[in-house]
Amino acid sequence: MNNKLNFRDFDLAFIDTETTGRGFNCQLIEIAVVRVNSFNFAILEEWEAKIKPRHLENAEPEALEITHYNEKDWADALDEETALKIFLQKVEKTILVGQNISFDLFYIYKALAVYNLTPTFWYKSLDTFSLAWQKLRNNSNLRHLGLNELMSYFKMTRERPHSALDDSRTAYKVFLKLIEL
Repeated sequence: MNNKLNFRDFDLAFIDTETTGRGFNCQLIEIAVVRVNSFNFAILEEWEAKIKPRHLENAEPEALEITHYNEKDWADALDEETALKIFLQKVEKTILVGQNISFDLFYIYKALAVYNLTPTFWYKSLDTFSLAWQKLRNNSNLRHLGLNELMSYFKMTRERPHSALDDSRTAYKVFLKLIEL
């Protein structure tokens, strides 16, 4: 990435991943991007992909249930390398944003390393949890600042919890509410 660029040169990419669990041997099974203009926050593009798991034997059953994984819905899923290459195109020259983004970044960087792929996004990221902590930390009614709690606080709903695209959209909406505070 060109070091002469600054943060004003980047769009924001609200991302989310779904994985086969939280363990080191778990992997991506879904990834999504909501790319927005960093100045007016208008949505420029949305994208999502289901990813065919390479090692389903390492999956945590509870994670597969939470993410609604089933062979039928993943029959036409992309292989991980193809999904990552498309993802890198979608997030080129962006700052990644997400709810608890360190989780997503861990699995993204791990998967990129498997295929020797270079990130196209800026090395810095934004976390809606951190922003919520800064804006809402004195609210004694809030306990976790998780996506569900923030949605409830802002009176939001979502159609498909633990769907990467729906969670990316929700993180985007929560971000907009948080910056209004």
